[in-house]
Amino acid sequence: MISLRVGTFDLDLRARELRDGATRVRLQAQPFEILCLLLERPGHIVTRLELQRRLWPAGTFVDFERGLNAAIKRLRAALGDDADSPVFVETVPRRGYRLIAAGAARETWTGLRVVVLPFSTLSDVHPAHFSDGLTEEVIVQLGALSGEVEIIAPWSSLFNPNPQRAREIGESLHARYLLEGSTRQEGTRVRVTARLVETATEVHAWSAVYDRVITETLSVQTELAGQIAQALVTKLKSSSQHRKESVLCE
Repeated sequence: MISLRVGTFDLDLRARELRDGATRVRLQAQPFEILCLLLERPGHIVTRLELQRRLWPAGTFVDFERGLNAAIKRLRAALGDDADSPVFVETVPRRGYRLIAAGAARETWTGLRVVVLPFSTLSDVHPAHFSDGLTEEVIVQLGALSGEVEIIAPWSSLFNPNPQRAREIGESLHARYLLEGSTRQEGTRVRVTARLVETATEVHAWSAVYDRVITETLSVQTELAGQIAQALVTKLKSSSQHRKESVLCE
């Protein structure tokens, strides 16, 4: 179970449940996202604008004030919290909210979310189905290698047909990283490039190039996907551990 501590509660990230002993409270989508954002910066103010961007991506038309107030109310109900005498979520008038629960986890998010974008095809003679198959194989092998990495598949990440920046994709899908890549063929040789991008900064956190001779398409896809997935999981775990150590040193 991947979980974070919220006072006396454990937040199960996969089940989206608050657990206090035998008691389990299922969180709806918006209260869950609010709590996750507050947990990223316990003791610090999370503004209403930040919450709006997290809950309602650009282009979404809602009554933001009413919607956010309702979501905060549902979160407090799940925590058994009181707006007038808060133990967990404090209202900062005209600014936002702050997580004040003792023992709240701080930057200990272990459930990493990665958007896997479809590998693009850069060669006219190279059939696109090779890239499609490689993308699918990478997703499968990533899921098999680490239960701590939540994978967003291409059909979810392509909800908007217009090109998007990494930061926009990250904000829309609440993902810390995205994996992008390309394939290019010349004769029987294929070159695959893979890049891991941190969505908040749009900086390349990792990249690699693989050259192979295509003798049998399926075996080459499987081999390359395995190497990409293994390297990616190693990088993600290393980054996660570094964040934890940084927090402990503060």
